[in-house]
Amino acid sequence: MPIVRIDELRGLLVALYEKNGLGGRDARIVADIIIDAEACGRRTHGLIRVQPMLKKLAGDDHRHGVWLKETSGSALYDGRNGLGYLVSHTATVKALELLRGSPVAVVGVRGATHTGPIGYFARMVALEGCIAIFMANCSPMAAPWGAVTAVLGTNPITVGLPHRPWPIIADLATTATTYGDCRVALEEGRRLPEGVALDKLGRPTTDPAEALHGGCLLPFGGHKGYALAVIVQVLTSAFTGAAAIPPPTTDYGLTIFALHRDLLVEAGLYDSLTEQLVQAIKAARPEQEGGDVLLPGERSELSRERAVREGIEVPEKLYSSLFGSSV
Repeated sequence: MPIVRIDELRGLLVALYEKNGLGGRDARIVADIIIDAEACGRRTHGLIRVQPMLKKLAGDDHRHGVWLKETSGSALYDGRNGLGYLVSHTATVKALELLRGSPVAVVGVRGATHTGPIGYFARMVALEGCIAIFMANCSPMAAPWGAVTAVLGTNPITVGLPHRPWPIIADLATTATTYGDCRVALEEGRRLPEGVALDKLGRPTTDPAEALHGGCLLPFGGHKGYALAVIVQVLTSAFTGAAAIPPPTTDYGLTIFALHRDLLVEAGLYDSLTEQLVQAIKAARPEQEGGDVLLPGERSELSRERAVREGIEVPEKLYSSLFGSSV
């Protein structure tokens, strides 16, 4: 695949978003999130999301949301079904603002569309030396454990933990695969792994098209992923006032819990104990000789650094569909 330098890709994306109605600041924010997803190897939240965003902008200009409620340590935001990446960014910035005056910040969002790679936003908080827990819902894509009908969203949950040189980022959906994984598999002509999706008749399928069109995804870890998905659904809907079961791309919920790492103990003690754990993990004997035991989020950080040095691989077909020319 052709390789595009990050600065070049950022310029192309900003120009594309501005051409389609976004203001310069908003265009830069969305472009940076898209590029970071690609740089980290998270194609599920990268360039394949651009066309759906442009389609939304063509039919309904992005509207900035409104703050419905605010206290010294909490806030509730109505995204008014604007671009979810911008809604998530706004909510994260608010959480960081609240943390300047409060040891704990809780931010709820309703009226969002696809909220984007919440690991990106949890990392924003962790880089400021604070602990972050993010969770989001979406329209029904996943079957409850023991069912064959989509009721729940993919309901990701992300935890960001301060650590140097990189924060520890655990970012996972509560389904065994995701909508984005299916989209990428379709794009690349790949099958899904066994045991992650059902077709519209409730039969196991490895065809991403069957999973997306009338089928459903399965929870990871069986009943364990299902239980976590229910928790996320309640904390992002009932807790924020978003729809209990959101219609497609409408009234999704996002919840942020953020807190200072020195809330209970001194920051230095948090740092030293975290480092003790990290060193023990790194000292564990790897499964393969010469291998490395990676921390949650470390693979993404290494990929991000490589992309900064070398650029990002972009499929020729995807590049031309977005920018109207070959790489």
